[in-house]
Amino acid sequence: MPGNKHNTPSTPSTFLAGLLTQPLIPSPVINWILPARLRDKHHNDVVFIGERRIQIKEALPSGHLRDVVEKSDLEGSLIGAKVINVSTQLPWETQDPSSSGVHPYNQNNLPPQILFLAMDSNELLFMYCSEMGDSPFVSYNRALPRDINIADKYGRHIAVDPKSRAVAVSASRNFFGVLWLKPPGELQMQMAQGKLNPLSSESFFQVDGDILFMEFLYPKDTNDKRVILLLIVHKRGTTRSMVFEWDGVSILNRMTPKRTSTSLPQQDQLPSMVIPLAKESSYLLVTTNSMAMYTPNSSSRPMRYPPIIPDAESSEAGLWTRWARPSRNRMYSQRYDGIFLCQEKGWIYYLEFGNDGELETQTSLGQLHCDVDTAFDILDMGHEGGDFILAAGSQGDGGLFVQEARDHPRCVQRFLNWAPVPDAVVIPSNPMSTPFRRNLSRDRDRLFVCSTSASGNGAITELRHGVEAQIGVAATLGGFSSIRGMWAVSLGTKDSIYLVASDPLSSLLLHTTPDMRDGITALEDDTGLDVQQTLAMDCTPSGAIVRVTERAVHFFVPADFSLNSSIQHDPHVFVTAAIVDGPSSTVIMTTRTKEGNFLHFLRIIATEGCVTLSNHEAPYPLQKEPICISHQNWGKVGFIFLGTDDGTVLSFEVDNEAGGIRQHADTRISVNTEDDISKTIESLAVIRAPSDGRMNPFLLCGLRSGILVPFEIDTDAVNFRGGPVFGFKCLKQRVPRRYGKTSLNLKAHDTFALFTCGDDFWRVSYAPGGNDCDYFLSRVWITDQNCPAYFPTRFDSFDLVDIRDQESGIATTYLFCFADGQLLVCSLDQEAKAVPRRIDIPGNPSKLTYSKHLRTLIVSYSVVQNGNQARPLDISRTACIEFVDPDTQLPVVPTDMDMVAEGLLPWRPHGVSGEKIKCILDWMPYKNGHEYHLIAIGTSLNLPHQPNNRQGRLMLIQASRDANSPRQITCIDKHTQWFKDPIYAMAAYEDSVIVASGKRFFAVTSRNSRTIWNRNITALLPSPAVAMTVVGTMIYVTSSRHSVLTYTIVNGDILESGFDAVARDGLSHAMMPGFGVEPDRILVSSRGGAARIFTIKTPDPPVNLEACPVAALPVSLIKVTKGCKSPASLMAHCTYYGFGINGSVYRLLALHAKECRLLQLLLNICLRDEVICPSLSRRHRYLDAISQVENSMHIDGTILARLVSRDSTYLDKVLMACDRNQFKDLTTETVQVFIEAIEETLRVDVNHTQALFTWLRRVLHIEI
Repeated sequence: MPGNKHNTPSTPSTFLAGLLTQPLIPSPVINWILPARLRDKHHNDVVFIGERRIQIKEALPSGHLRDVVEKSDLEGSLIGAKVINVSTQLPWETQDPSSSGVHPYNQNNLPPQILFLAMDSNELLFMYCSEMGDSPFVSYNRALPRDINIADKYGRHIAVDPKSRAVAVSASRNFFGVLWLKPPGELQMQMAQGKLNPLSSESFFQVDGDILFMEFLYPKDTNDKRVILLLIVHKRGTTRSMVFEWDGVSILNRMTPKRTSTSLPQQDQLPSMVIPLAKESSYLLVTTNSMAMYTPNSSSRPMRYPPIIPDAESSEAGLWTRWARPSRNRMYSQRYDGIFLCQEKGWIYYLEFGNDGELETQTSLGQLHCDVDTAFDILDMGHEGGDFILAAGSQGDGGLFVQEARDHPRCVQRFLNWAPVPDAVVIPSNPMSTPFRRNLSRDRDRLFVCSTSASGNGAITELRHGVEAQIGVAATLGGFSSIRGMWAVSLGTKDSIYLVASDPLSSLLLHTTPDMRDGITALEDDTGLDVQQTLAMDCTPSGAIVRVTERAVHFFVPADFSLNSSIQHDPHVFVTAAIVDGPSSTVIMTTRTKEGNFLHFLRIIATEGCVTLSNHEAPYPLQKEPICISHQNWGKVGFIFLGTDDGTVLSFEVDNEAGGIRQHADTRISVNTEDDISKTIESLAVIRAPSDGRMNPFLLCGLRSGILVPFEIDTDAVNFRGGPVFGFKCLKQRVPRRYGKTSLNLKAHDTFALFTCGDDFWRVSYAPGGNDCDYFLSRVWITDQNCPAYFPTRFDSFDLVDIRDQESGIATTYLFCFADGQLLVCSLDQEAKAVPRRIDIPGNPSKLTYSKHLRTLIVSYSVVQNGNQARPLDISRTACIEFVDPDTQLPVVPTDMDMVAEGLLPWRPHGVSGEKIKCILDWMPYKNGHEYHLIAIGTSLNLPHQPNNRQGRLMLIQASRDANSPRQITCIDKHTQWFKDPIYAMAAYEDSVIVASGKRFFAVTSRNSRTIWNRNITALLPSPAVAMTVVGTMIYVTSSRHSVLTYTIVNGDILESGFDAVARDGLSHAMMPGFGVEPDRILVSSRGGAARIFTIKTPDPPVNLEACPVAALPVSLIKVTKGCKSPASLMAHCTYYGFGINGSVYRLLALHAKECRLLQLLLNICLRDEVICPSLSRRHRYLDAISQVENSMHIDGTILARLVSRDSTYLDKVLMACDRNQFKDLTTETVQVFIEAIEETLRVDVNHTQALFTWLRRVLHIEI
């Protein structure tokens, strides 16, 4: 491990040398949702496609989607997506009614479809999922011609032939190509071998004009062998339909298609959609004013239909943006062609076309109540009573909706979208903590963004990362306000779930089912069992539920209540701790008697007449009284761990075959904290981490003082693929971490464990192939789809249970948790991901900041007002200010001005009609030994009757918490000042505010200010400022046309001192203070996705500022800001975050020379690897990437994250493959330099790659 960063001196050799960027939160924008069975025909998969991310989700029988796998190693943005049917069985609408033969490949479990994608890197990508090879995806890339204008590059439109004989790709104008596919049987043969090469030949053609749409048309009937491609082309005010026909698919006919061109009528010049119909080779052309049905033979005489106006209150049809063809049975498809039509505001209609191509019926299905302008499709769930609709938009949430017959669509799963993002802020999780305590394990940076919506109601979203547990059912438990323990078990019969909740005085037995249709039922009256406090509970393979109390062991058999029984303990025996291991039918408990404490190991015996216990071993005397127990059964040997009140772990080994309990040496917990801290072990959990065919066990101890103490269980070899060979050696303690001041309660679940401590919920697991230090924690976030701002504030107890679906075999993990006085039944995700928490705002927000003094968020939002119903386009927007508690669980309500006037609500600052708030400054001026708090607001306002001229206004607001109601914040308007130009940025300097109005600086001061400012400040801005910071006497400005400018305050005047010589469109900046002899630096983001670090110089006269390092990101960062928590395992002192307008979040970490050199060498190795970087490794494109890394000193954390998702043995194999074909330019000398860099940076001389992975995993681990 590297040395302590706080003790490392700052020398020139450790100065900042590189910049590590890592995406923390991907963009939530969904551009396409495509049902596609990419794994096999039995898994009902759905593909979510974003800008650079492909997510495979599976539709569950319950009607929900679960995450399966994700692909994010694309080197370009996705600009088109379609699905190709490669099954030898064609869809009903293209199948011959007389065909009934079954191809032999249909019997295989091969994917019946592949994904067809277009990328902005001028490439086509074909892919499917496979278990063969190192990657879950098998892909084929096809580079497209580059001999056209860069603005006209291919990929703007793509299309797929209905019979999967060809695909087409076009540029935005003039050029398109047809790529012919190999027969489905040949493709299935490739897929059976884990390969893919779908193209047989290709042809490129030229047209004259802008290509608006491109679609393949359906053949006229099943005997029609033509391939028909439709292009809608616009040029010089005229739109034409161009039809290309190929007779058959012979190679000779592919270069000479039959071409037909027809001018479209004036009302169809700018269509919004073109829909190929399955009947008569026709197509539907949709505009805002009408729908017209065309056929290739009658393009000049379309059949026109009136516009559909779904909203009775609107006089306009609106923009129809998406369409989808649902899956129907064979009989229906031979008579009708059904089309779902969706409008941008979510209105959906169902259209039915007959065999002659005419529209027979149209049915209004209602509204989805979401913005739909990107993704829309129909999911076949085999649900005969209705359809499942998938929809999403660029602004606002999407969702999975069920459309029942004769009913409105109902949302069953929501896809949260927090884009677009106009502003963001980072706050500490504990505002009252000191800088030292912010580095404790429980502290984190909290990221908040504000987002706009097409509906006019935006939100503030807290972007969190962790494991989501989504609430399905919430219920109260009668008189239970808190509980001490909870246990849940699942029985195979009808998947019944039984739950026991216990407090110190009683217990409650509950029953439910996974679908929760019958609710949750209390069973204590039916079982005849007592209601004492439960100490342990589990279920045996025979179906008996075993419950241990202080006085007895109870058996409950749901299948036959007559078998219910109890075994009472001796009146002088008290059970102090217990555990029931259901799979091994074992009860382990410790008792307290007059003779002392004893350990009991009992077997559960189930016969036809009763369930009882057998004393497998004689009671084992104990020297200490245990508090908690953990038992692990590994074949021939079982382990028992006991935790005591003095911090001792007692270890026992049980021979399951020959019998006998053997105690090993006691292990004392070592915690380097204050002497009076409690070392009582409150809970124990054993988890296992797979590595190289072994299952490495680890023991976790949760202390009453909130400390987690991990142990490596040192054993002989355990081979979980065959018969286990096991032997206990000792427990090796690792570094403890503190997560709170209350009890830490653990529960294990195979390869991970969950624990609660205070108001925090965590999951702990070990990295695959990692060493004993590679354990990582992710927060468990409990969410409520019906209340997106909800989060529990108090946890009592919880348990986990796995339910496997009988039809699909898919296992779902359910979390039963008692929190905030109610029982929460949640579905628990398997992997960590972004988990947003949304606070709704009654308008579209624009600016967001945080007040440390008030400990609240300050948000500005605009409310649309329409005062004249006769003129709907005459709308006005009013800017408002609101104070939002970061922990609120309620939406922000609009301000009622009448109630404010009556004194029932506090006054809030707001602008006049048309005024926009451009910046907000939370200011704490210090004057005459006193500190004050003010909020400065800068605005922009159009002058009356002069739309091109604007002026600015500065408002100074005094805000404070109400003494009688501390949750309420009151405001007073202290000062208002008008400026000739809009105010774009502000910064505080001592007791003054420096204002950037237009291209000039102004200083606003109070009376008797310490600084006497010049009336006319010398310095001018070359372009309007977008961000400004004052440090000492230095002013740092990012302007709209210049990335960074520096100014100096001298004798009440502002003088220019430095600038970036290259004019770049600036967006934001953050200061990077130097430590020791290091100079200050500034991190600047500009349009185009560049993030640069400039070293600050203060010479006279002004000089150019040089940027190094420079990071090229796929998204422009509209806001960069400094975090509150120091990065892990790096020498840098601060973490920085960058926020993209598309909702993505990046972490930016400064690297010192040794760190940068090591990661640079590692990145160069990854760029050569076709598994880690499949796109760059081909055609030696990685050579340019390596050169760019060396010049920019930018380390791409995305690539490193792909590497650490594997284990260190993978890197060992790569290093040993040097000088071979796969890595022919990776020499032995390069590997030696890399090993030396590991030794120098991490100070290790053995197990180099394992030490590197341990360090790198901590650097890249996400904790927000």
